[in-house]
Amino acid sequence: MRNILFRIEYCLLLGCVVFILGSNISSAMELETGEATDITSNSATLHGTVISGRAPELGFQYGTGSGYYTTAESVQDWFPGKKEVSARISGLLAATTYYYRIAGHDTLPGTPLPMVYGNEKFFTTLEATPTPMVTPTPVCEAESIEASPKTLKLQREESGDVTVTVTGSEGCPVVGETVTAKIKSGKRRISVTPLSQNADAGGEAIFTITATKKTGNAKVKFKTASGLRTTVTVKVGR
Repeated sequence: MRNILFRIEYCLLLGCVVFILGSNISSAMELETGEATDITSNSATLHGTVISGRAPELGFQYGTGSGYYTTAESVQDWFPGKKEVSARISGLLAATTYYYRIAGHDTLPGTPLPMVYGNEKFFTTLEATPTPMVTPTPVCEAESIEASPKTLKLQREESGDVTVTVTGSEGCPVVGETVTAKIKSGKRRISVTPLSQNADAGGEAIFTITATKKTGNAKVKFKTASGLRTTVTVKVGR
């Protein structure tokens, strides 16, 4: 009988000790919410301090209304004795004010302890960075063709260059336009190389005309893929 009474008294005493210990831990716990840092348009880092007590279940509560917290973020690397804690949150709305606080409680086995909260603070996310508008480069369509020189004077077996320029509206260079050369008259007096060439970044295509041993006049027609034409006269002297 004495053993039974002793066990009952022991259990009651142990329960009181656990209850008192749990109450002291809960009442001794104190948390403080810190300032938010590294704020962007959709994320921020929340900070807090465990001033006293144990808080193995620790994290931050936040939301867009004061005292109304819709989301919680746990502190993953907390351990007893660590005071400064932080958590990175993301997926936030741009240019929006968020209210937050640190929250935690002890998990003493067999003893339910209430949550303890830090003071509420707030921060405002940044404006979203607008996506830059890309202005498309206007297409320069061929509208005119010009050859220089219009008249090329050569001696027998001498060579000279003719530059053909293709431009569009307001003088923009037509890049990549194909220009072909064809001898209209005097085929025995001259040769042309190349017979076809694409205009470069300046809208120019350069052709080399070489005189043979025969003297006299010849004509070379230059034509674009879009149908523009121009003619150069070649005079071969002695």
